[in-house]
Amino acid sequence: MNIKAILSSDAFPSVHGAWKQHQPNASQSLLPIGAPDVDERLRGGIAQAGLHEFFGGAKADSHAAAAFALLLAWRLPDSEASIFWISGDKERQASGRLYPLGLSAMGGNPSRILLIQTVDLRDALRAAADAIRSRAASAVILETHGNARLVDLTSTRRLALAAAESGVLALLVRGDAVPMPSAASTRWRICSAPSVPCPGNAPGLPTFDISLLRHRGGTAPFEARVTWDHATRSFFDTPLSGGLSATVTDGALGPNQRFRA
Repeated sequence: MNIKAILSSDAFPSVHGAWKQHQPNASQSLLPIGAPDVDERLRGGIAQAGLHEFFGGAKADSHAAAAFALLLAWRLPDSEASIFWISGDKERQASGRLYPLGLSAMGGNPSRILLIQTVDLRDALRAAADAIRSRAASAVILETHGNARLVDLTSTRRLALAAAESGVLALLVRGDAVPMPSAASTRWRICSAPSVPCPGNAPGLPTFDISLLRHRGGTAPFEARVTWDHATRSFFDTPLSGGLSATVTDGALGPNQRFRA
């Protein structure tokens, strides 16, 4: 299945004074990816009450990063809360709109998604913070495009603190951008990957090459291949051509992808 099936073709105020510090709690709830090998590397999953960011491996992988973030949100237990998808007008023009039939085909329920379209990124950041604090959301996905200066350490810290306090999963999708300093708990690079055809040479299940670039809890960077099963709403491990998942280091990244704390 083409990952683009879920999409049609179609500043934060300054922080004054000391920042409130948030230290991850060892007993915090974790959201498993579903793929055993990946969850073992993550020691159970990613922080459910935290901010996580996703970059496409290349400009063409922006859709893959967005799809992976949304599929992660579908891993949350069913509840009355909504999944908020927030973006500015620039993001809508760059990536299109969510496609309900594509969402259903990927195992999701379109009625659970609340779309918020803002005039610009500044308003999108504010809307994301408000949505996280409202407790009306199970997950908030903020889509940005390009190397937006507003998405900095200050704005991401606001989102991370709001997520930690409200227990909401906050996912930041960075389309056509390079990593910069942020307060996200984890940082991922997502690429679309070849899938195994289904019987009759039908399109295979959505498959991703994922790379953990940074983890505030100390987990070492690694890369793996996972496939999404819409029937179980879960990822499963897909062996790389070389067998086991490989470890990546900062040295393997380009100079613009290295994180400076």
